[in-house]
Amino acid sequence: MYHAGPMAVRTMIFDFDGTIADTFDAVVDVLNQLADEFGYRRAAPEEMATLTSLGLRELADRVGLAWHRLPALAMRVRREMAARMPSIKPCRGMAPALDELRQRGIRTGILTSNKRENVESFLAHHPALRFDFVSTGSGLFTKQTRLKRLLATQDLALAETCYVGDEVRDIEAARALGMQAVAVCWGFSSPQLLAASQPDHLFAEPSELLALVL
Repeated sequence: MYHAGPMAVRTMIFDFDGTIADTFDAVVDVLNQLADEFGYRRAAPEEMATLTSLGLRELADRVGLAWHRLPALAMRVRREMAARMPSIKPCRGMAPALDELRQRGIRTGILTSNKRENVESFLAHHPALRFDFVSTGSGLFTKQTRLKRLLATQDLALAETCYVGDEVRDIEAARALGMQAVAVCWGFSSPQLLAASQPDHLFAEPSELLALVL
């Protein structure tokens, strides 16, 4: 959709849920199943467009989820998703885009708050999706710390690395380090919400990621 201009990208670090793996419908289903247990209301299909345009705290307020229960809910969702991972598909167009990036010499990795077991289960069912490194269990609001650690452990140059994600917190984590923030519109957040956070790049299709290395 837009990008800030040609930048020398040699490494792309990806969020997992909603960016690589098309987990949106499955996560919504799990969240609705856990509504009574965690004391919030179920989301109706007709309000999905509205809910995806809200920030995390606004979303919690809208459905009546107590903010302090969010970390426990997120942990429970990850556990419930374990049985569903074999049926989860890659986001449309992501497989050929990743293949083209690798052919052009781009290193690719994953940084996610999801469980390692879930990510490994997904990748085992989609062996064509190959990554140079995978970092899991970052926590909802600690991606900045984990990104900084990855820069050191993987010997990555900050100016040549970007983080690709589908939520505002992904943009914020990258921006906090001075890393290029790439937002994608095929995941959990609306294009309008993502654009309001002013990422360096905002893409509607995985093939647009190639613009960063042309």
